[in-house]
Amino acid sequence: MLHLGTEPAYKTLLNMSFARLHLALVAVALAALAACGAGRQPQLTVLSVESTAQRAPNDLVLFVEVVNPAERPLRLQRLQYSFAPSIHVAGVEPVRGEVTLTRTVEAGAAVVVEVPLPYQGQLPRGEELLLAGRLFATQDALERTFTLEARVAAAQ
Repeated sequence: MLHLGTEPAYKTLLNMSFARLHLALVAVALAALAACGAGRQPQLTVLSVESTAQRAPNDLVLFVEVVNPAERPLRLQRLQYSFAPSIHVAGVEPVRGEVTLTRTVEAGAAVVVEVPLPYQGQLPRGEELLLAGRLFATQDALERTFTLEARVAAAQ
C-alpha cells in the first residue's frame, strides 16, 4: 500500500519509473536491431530465360542471380516460386514450383541458380512477367525466410 508523502512511496514510484525506462530502452534496441537486419536481405535478379532441349520442348529454365549483401555466409536451401504476368490477365494462372538449392553464398558475393519452369504455354508471350517467391536459407545457424520478387522482360 502506498502512503503519499512517505519515503517508501517515493522509492516505489522511482523504481517503477526506472523499470519503465528500462523496458522502453529494450524496445528501442530491438526495433533498431530489426531495422538493421531488414536492409540485408538477399536480392534476386533474373539474368535470362532459356529454352531447354533436355526437358519437354515447352519447358524453360530461368537463370537467377542471388546476391548476399550481409556480412555473413548464407546457405540456400530451397526456393518456392510463382511465375505470372506482372499485370493481371484474365484466365491466366501463375506457374508455381519449388526448387531445392544446395549452395552457399559468401558474404557480399553472388551465385547463379537454375529455376526450372514447366511452361506448357500457360503464360502469355509478349508480356512482362514476375517471379515471386520465398527463399529459405540458413544464416548463423538460424533458419530464415525471405520474400523475393524479380521482373522478367517480355518473351517473344
